[in-house]
Amino acid sequence: MEPMERMLQDAFKNGTQADRSCMLILGRDGNCRTALTDRIEAMGHICLVTDSIHDAREMLESYDAIDVILIDGQIRNREAIGLIRESQNMRSWIRGVVWSDVLDPQLTVSAIRDGASDYLVLPADYERLESRLDQLLERVSSARDAEQKMSNLLDTCRELSASRDEMSEQVDVLCGDLASAYRSMRDQMSDAVMVSEFNTLISQELDVEDMLRTALEYMLRRLGPTNAVVYLPESPGRFGIGAYVNYDMTDRDPMPLYKALGNSICDSLRDEHSLVRYEDGGAWARANQIETELLDNSQIIAFACRSRGETLAVLTFFRDASSPFEDSIAGMLDSLRDALGAQLGRIVRIHRRGRDEWPSENAGETGLEFGQDAQADDHDGTEWGDMAA
Repeated sequence: MEPMERMLQDAFKNGTQADRSCMLILGRDGNCRTALTDRIEAMGHICLVTDSIHDAREMLESYDAIDVILIDGQIRNREAIGLIRESQNMRSWIRGVVWSDVLDPQLTVSAIRDGASDYLVLPADYERLESRLDQLLERVSSARDAEQKMSNLLDTCRELSASRDEMSEQVDVLCGDLASAYRSMRDQMSDAVMVSEFNTLISQELDVEDMLRTALEYMLRRLGPTNAVVYLPESPGRFGIGAYVNYDMTDRDPMPLYKALGNSICDSLRDEHSLVRYEDGGAWARANQIETELLDNSQIIAFACRSRGETLAVLTFFRDASSPFEDSIAGMLDSLRDALGAQLGRIVRIHRRGRDEWPSENAGETGLEFGQDAQADDHDGTEWGDMAA
């Protein structure tokens, strides 16, 4: 292999020019092969010469600069002519030529079947050798161009496929974003409709007891069966039970639990602006030193309702953890508590305005009198007075 490698290095050391081609000559060592090689090299082409089928195959596998393979038809080995088809399977542009010193119809047919493009009878065809090789090389050039175009087309297809995949991923992401935006918009519209409906119901009530009853009925329709307690401010820093719904403690007095729950939770929520949720009600009760087993295996949700920075109510919902509160409940309650706080604030302002504007002296034409005792009674008690449920 070393002599052949040196020969290849010498042949390719200056590269192949645009008007030069590389031809592989496989033939028996002799005058005919030498004369053929000399004439082809005189045309300016590079010749790789060997008498070994094995070496010829290695050259074909190693160098893609080979354009033409010329094979001595007198090599009585079917594998030799078969190299033409084998080389074309490697690189489609390679063209094959078979030469012989006599015209052999059987050999000609066999060569054509194996992919040969020409059959030379030497030395008779030496005069037409250059023109026939030029025609052959034109086909090689066209085939190389077609192969290059096909390669470029395949590269373009791969790039387009990659771009399509990338675009498809981007479209999937965009579709996901649009779907998420649609769901968010749908939820917001649903929340807006719900809040509007809730506002319509509670705004008709100016009595605290009636308004709380209406509000709890609406909330519990969406929450499902749940214990509920509403705590209202009785004095600064002190809350009392304003309304409640007893769902699953009908066999016992729930008031001790409600009071203990309120004493712990109202203080913590007085300045809390978010909803709070306790997954383990029993653990929360023990942490707050509430001696009750009624909250074991329970979940608790609580929040404060505010108006103009003032805490006007604290609502607590709790039930068995076997029927847990869904995550979507938080958004629903967060929307409703603002509306509830606003309506409570409205009632408080009406109550305060009526109390402040009510005559404190003899009413003159009305005939009604309010003594000091009546006035004192009016200002005693809680902020809500008799309005609390």
